[in-house]
Amino acid sequence: MRRALLGIIDHAQAEGESLAAICAVLEINLRAVYRWRKSPRDAGHGGGGGLNKVTEREIKRVVKLAEKFPQFRCRRLAYSLERSGTAFIGKTKVAEILKANGLGHEFVLGKAKPDIPPDDYLKYEPWRRNLVWGADWTWVHVDGSFMYLLVVLDWYSRMILSWGLFPRITSTEVVAVMTSAVAQDEIDLLRDDEMKPRLVLDHGSANVSKYTRQNLEVQGLEIWLSGIGRPTGNARTERVFGTLKHEEIKLQPEYENEDHARTRIDRAIRDYNFRRPNAGNGGFASQLVHLRGRASLTKRREDGRKKARNMRINYWKQEGRS
Repeated sequence: MRRALLGIIDHAQAEGESLAAICAVLEINLRAVYRWRKSPRDAGHGGGGGLNKVTEREIKRVVKLAEKFPQFRCRRLAYSLERSGTAFIGKTKVAEILKANGLGHEFVLGKAKPDIPPDDYLKYEPWRRNLVWGADWTWVHVDGSFMYLLVVLDWYSRMILSWGLFPRITSTEVVAVMTSAVAQDEIDLLRDDEMKPRLVLDHGSANVSKYTRQNLEVQGLEIWLSGIGRPTGNARTERVFGTLKHEEIKLQPEYENEDHARTRIDRAIRDYNFRRPNAGNGGFASQLVHLRGRASLTKRREDGRKKARNMRINYWKQEGRS
């Protein structure tokens, strides 16, 4: 297609048309034409003028990991290989490799969800940890009855700071889990003039009670209540529950007893915090982002991808000489 476009452009220029006018008609960036003429690519290029194609060794590593963990999708496979330093390949290319080897997953298009705009203070991403927390609970089937899973989440890193499994949810349980999160991240040791977390909650009776407010305000936490009938008000926390339900809770018809439920849920939360790539974190695990921030991790990723690209270029150059 590029060669055909260049032929059209050359013919029009020979007829006296200016390059700018031609690009305007074809809706092509002027600088792209200069780049195409400087380094034309053949039809089999793989990026970098054909010198950045993935190697057979990288393809085998993707296939091997996909066969070992068939439940992993392309995103998790790509980030798992990257984290271990095995291969630096984008998730789109991993999806192509899976499809070519018969390991792809069926894509099921879900129902479109209503777009309800959040309040002003929820439109912006926190720039560091412990600025905005979210908390919510969901029910779990345990031995023919229900229990409630309550979690506290840091919105910057998407890390689950604390959680609890209770037969009921009252202000006592809410304060207990919040206090555990405060102790874990040593919020109580911050100076009075330092910023402390804002806590996003819904309008449940356990959240708006006088006991909850007094105990959380003593610890320096400010409560923000999300809008009634507006699920996007606590969207990040809701998304975590979606992950836990999809990967653990809904896989169990019911838990045998409370100990069984705690063991399984604890394992799922540990995987979520320490290993699972998080799309909201750019593919990094929540605990890494919580401790190190995104800047240093992004820099390390860029260095790794640059190194992998140079290695591929050198590899295909040597293949071309042989």
